[in-house]
Amino acid sequence: MELIKETICDDTLYILREYYHLNTEPLYAAISDDCVWLSIGNLLVSGAAAIKEQLRTGLDVMPPFELEDPVFRRIETGSDGQLMVLGEYILYASEKADLICTVKQRATFCYRKEKEGFRLYHMHVSNEYNELVGDEVFPVQITHRTYQYVQQLLRESRKNNNCRLTVKENGAVSFIETGMLQYIQALERESILHMVNEKRQIQTSIKELEPELPSCFYRLHRSYFVNCNYVEKIERYKLTLITGEELPIPKMRYMQIRNDITEMIQRNSGRG
Repeated sequence: MELIKETICDDTLYILREYYHLNTEPLYAAISDDCVWLSIGNLLVSGAAAIKEQLRTGLDVMPPFELEDPVFRRIETGSDGQLMVLGEYILYASEKADLICTVKQRATFCYRKEKEGFRLYHMHVSNEYNELVGDEVFPVQITHRTYQYVQQLLRESRKNNNCRLTVKENGAVSFIETGMLQYIQALERESILHMVNEKRQIQTSIKELEPELPSCFYRLHRSYFVNCNYVEKIERYKLTLITGEELPIPKMRYMQIRNDITEMIQRNSGRG
């Protein structure tokens, strides 16, 4: 692809969008032999060959992403032979991905004029620092932005049906949106609500909550109700949520639970 001053912001956006669709060809066509890539998790790679190898390895584990709300601007460098583009955008996991994740990113792309036209010699991509957890190089934990994204998904799918639970909490009455509940855990005469962004202990028993729960909730056993909209996988003898958290399944009821939840999910998605 030909990179020119007048369209360099659009060209940079195109390169990034294709990369997050797991197509690296536009990027490969743009980088210089001595390009330097500074990325998330203090990753520093020098040279086109090394960058291509790093990307090849990374794309084996990276899911496809969609890019939205891009804001890109060209920075004047004072040189006709240099171009700099600063950008920020929001990434969210594609429907083809096996996870729910979204994050705000920033990018700096620097180009210089070579014999064959402008080529990329420096690129820097970063996440907001507080969204990385532990040794992550890409934030896959549920963050505040992911919480907002899940809210959006639930609104669009209408799976929450605007249903609220009425619960007793710290001497007051609270109203909890069931769409934000991943699962409920019994705690003697109280309950723990495991929500997308927090855990809340309430003074209402799981037995009292049961009549108020919408049809997407399933009782795994005496201690747990799970929201099937958050179920990612069922195997012997555990259930995995989209956040990666695992809940135990009683061995004697494994087949029944697997079949029941599969039927519920298929019915809710219109395949049953």
